[in-house]
Amino acid sequence: MFKFQKDQAGFEVSGVRFGGPQGRHRTVMVGSLFYPGHSVVRDRRTGSIDMGETRIRLDHMSDMAVDNGCPTGLMLYAETAEAMASYLGVVSDMYDGPLFMDAPTPEIRASALRGASELGLSERVVYNTLGPATTEVEWDSLECSGVDSAVLLAFNPSDLEVKGRVYLLEDGGGMLPRGLLDMALERGIRRPLLDPAVTTMENRAGAGIRAITVFKAKWGLPTGCCIHNAVESWRPELGRGVTFRYVDSASVALPIMAGADYVLYGPMEYAQRVMPVAAFTDDVVSQSTYGL
Repeated sequence: MFKFQKDQAGFEVSGVRFGGPQGRHRTVMVGSLFYPGHSVVRDRRTGSIDMGETRIRLDHMSDMAVDNGCPTGLMLYAETAEAMASYLGVVSDMYDGPLFMDAPTPEIRASALRGASELGLSERVVYNTLGPATTEVEWDSLECSGVDSAVLLAFNPSDLEVKGRVYLLEDGGGMLPRGLLDMALERGIRRPLLDPAVTTMENRAGAGIRAITVFKAKWGLPTGCCIHNAVESWRPELGRGVTFRYVDSASVALPIMAGADYVLYGPMEYAQRVMPVAAFTDDVVSQSTYGL
């Protein structure tokens, strides 16, 4: 476990705290909603959903969170701007935690920012994500939206090791004119969430896990990742059977042990099996850092 020399910053998004010294806070568990193939979605273009089933699943996730002492967030995925506006309006009434926004194109993401602002949700929204592929349209929309929290994805395809991820945030890593962190701060991001881009095993997922510790030591900012990505790419012949579920559930312990403040764990329905693992790991980390 770690006691960092750098002061560990923390902040709240919609009443949920991200960041702080390791072992003194619970890890925020972020589940996905309305992801591709999600059965609660009736029309992916308009954002029509099965309201009753969505509420049942949200309630179940919330129950698991209460039982295990896990703070939560939701990642909303929309394939159109209309759908994102619909999702934000509905879910914000059902759930009071932070809402991460994700979409497949820059245009939809930019429009989603305007929608969040119009709905008065700017303080509750986390923009997912900022990185080398972020367009000027997105940066401009972000500045005008009032949204000041975003995930900064340190994916550097030219250098997949830890230093490549650090350089992307620090000086652009040859991918950006300046460091991604400075660019985000200049555009009004006051509550940044660092993400070392744990994607696939082929893209050095392990280096991403190590980078969590490095990011925390260097910047002291809330850091996390989506470890679920790496599990999906590991031994694909396993499919989605029992072995996959065991590995996927256990995997959330890895970033937490490395110092993560938040973990994106995949579909929110997985809360039943991943939140007990997160809670156990948080308890072990808390005990191991006692007195540091």
